[in-house]
Amino acid sequence: MTHIASIPFIAVFGQMAARAWSVFKNRRHVTELKDWSDEQLKDIGLTRSDVRRALAVPFYRDPTALLKGDPLLRRPVSLNPANAARSAPSLTVVDGCDQKSGSLAA
Repeated sequence: MTHIASIPFIAVFGQMAARAWSVFKNRRHVTELKDWSDEQLKDIGLTRSDVRRALAVPFYRDPTALLKGDPLLRRPVSLNPANAARSAPSLTVVDGCDQKSGSLAA
């Protein structure tokens, strides 16, 4: 007899449903953090901007990933429009070699 989870489509659908439920549940918990005071958030090592940033991710992503202790996930994000004007790179011309020591500039 074939187990129903061995059918690829049903197994993938089940995993997707479990993941969607987990993201929904975690987003609901993070939404509750909006009502906490600054002192309560500080007790658990969060700031109000951490909560806002976590809730700003798209609805299909898990917001708790941003609230974990990894400092790389908490780094500030600067968003610039793709068509924003950029400054041209600047080059500095240096003398190719030092006459006294005979070494090249690095």
